[in-house]
Amino acid sequence: MLVEGYRVLVTASSRGLGKAIARGFLEGGAAAVTISSRDRTALDAAAKELSRVGSGSVYAVPADLTVREQAEGLVDRAHDLMGGLDSVVYVTGPPKAGRLLELSPDDWEYASRLLVLSAVWITYRAIDRLRRPGGSIVYMSSTSIAEANLDLALSTVLRTSLAGLLRVVSHEAGALGLRANMVLPGLARTDRMEALVRRTARSRGISEEEAERALTSVIPLGRAADPSEVASVVVFLASDAARYVNGATVAVDGGSMLRIL
Repeated sequence: MLVEGYRVLVTASSRGLGKAIARGFLEGGAAAVTISSRDRTALDAAAKELSRVGSGSVYAVPADLTVREQAEGLVDRAHDLMGGLDSVVYVTGPPKAGRLLELSPDDWEYASRLLVLSAVWITYRAIDRLRRPGGSIVYMSSTSIAEANLDLALSTVLRTSLAGLLRVVSHEAGALGLRANMVLPGLARTDRMEALVRRTARSRGISEEEAERALTSVIPLGRAADPSEVASVVVFLASDAARYVNGATVAVDGGSMLRIL
């Protein structure tokens, strides 16, 4: 098993890609996984579901990543609950969708805490708490940092900061025996995709079925990803099988991006 015995924190993991990633670690043999969410009801339901996967322990810690004390405390609590920390997977809920002129300064301020500052807070604590050598951080970002999506202005602008953070962390933490990598999911079957389909249908005056076909038509593989397909890449990057992979950005988008580098 790729991550047998691992102790892993997956932030924002009560649903969607975060929950799929937590499941992937448990299926891969993790000894313990800590999940988090600011929605206690959803968190408890996810913990109950995940406790039936694999043989590892599942811990649920409520946390709002936009509040520094809670973000930092989440890493500390996960470390203490599991008796150590081998990997941290940084996931956030999606920011508000919309074009520039549909958004307000308040939207930008909140999204900056959600997508930028929370990553910094989690990173500092992770570096202090991760196993050395061999610990790792995997940042979940978006293909919008490589190809701008005007309908997702907050994500396009602010998630780009994670690419810079990755470069800094992979160099400085690498000298401590830690690794950092990033995954760029494309379209995946989550609540976020459903919202994007509805938004596309409204803006184009078409049905939701037509909107989904339009969104998936640009993907060479012809479909959106199942969340488990994204999770498997994350688990690999966190594992010892990827022990020489550091500072990498991996797109899991079915080949939809046309960039050369």
